[in-house]
Amino acid sequence: MTTRQNKSWPRILRITLANLLFLPATVAYSVETLTVEELGRQRFVESCAACHGENAKGGGVVANLLTAKPADLTQLSKRNGGTFPFGKIYDAIDGRQKHAAHGSHEMPVWGRLWQEGGPYERSETFVRGRILEMVIYLRSIQQ
Repeated sequence: MTTRQNKSWPRILRITLANLLFLPATVAYSVETLTVEELGRQRFVESCAACHGENAKGGGVVANLLTAKPADLTQLSKRNGGTFPFGKIYDAIDGRQKHAAHGSHEMPVWGRLWQEGGPYERSETFVRGRILEMVIYLRSIQQ
């Protein structure tokens, strides 16, 4: 390293630290500007669209590789007499409580995956929030 490069390290360190100090405020601000439905849609695209498709109608890119065809999630209310089955859908996404009505667990157990993901075990409140975002999004796209 040249002398000039050695002198630049404190400047780079100061810039990096300044960016880190302002990062949480930026992230918090961007999240606050999204609706719950928008957050749920983002979560859906990240976690579910490969099977259910971005339009949630069951035609994702891996749908043909699955034993059971993914459900058309825009018809949940219609198939339930016009009422969105909030609790049933919450439980199906969470998946940690096995229900006979849900059938086999071809669908990932998102409750466990979201809790165990990342560098630390996430809180139950965090997991429930993610599930609620998804359920509220699904309720918003019913036909």
